[in-house]
Amino acid sequence: MGQTILETERLTLVPLRAEHTDAVVAVFAHQSMSTYIDIDFSVADNARKMVQRRLAYDGPPRMGHWAILHEGVVVGLGHLRPSWELPGDLPEIGWYLSPAYGGRGLATEAATAILRHGLDDLRLNSIWALVHTHNEPSLKLAARLGFLAVGTGVHYGAEHRVHVALPQPHRG
Repeated sequence: MGQTILETERLTLVPLRAEHTDAVVAVFAHQSMSTYIDIDFSVADNARKMVQRRLAYDGPPRMGHWAILHEGVVVGLGHLRPSWELPGDLPEIGWYLSPAYGGRGLATEAATAILRHGLDDLRLNSIWALVHTHNEPSLKLAARLGFLAVGTGVHYGAEHRVHVALPQPHRG
């Protein structure tokens, strides 16, 4: 079974495809998108290589990378895949939203959809998030989503807070 399209009230998260490349490169063109990343994705060639790496994903079915669409426009990128940084292929979530769409709750909406997909649909026993220790907006988002901060470590070339989300028991 292939990767699922995820829908929320305002967003559609579609599996990342080659035709999204230019739109994703445009999302990452703003210098602020590289503030907490050790590569400058405002350089179009760097952003294209990043998209190509994500397009080459060959992991567990129903996981991968999503283009985040708002009113049909690519406004961000999200993922749920085995971590490139944590041991044991732990499932890692990530989210990126164009600064032009910030402050509207769209990152929360997209990340919630990916998290719910992983915990509820895929029945993963944990989902991990690595958030740069100075990235206050994403640290706050991880807390809103219910992630527990469990430590820090050097990941993706800088110090990151390590978070985990666990399934919630169903009460009946």
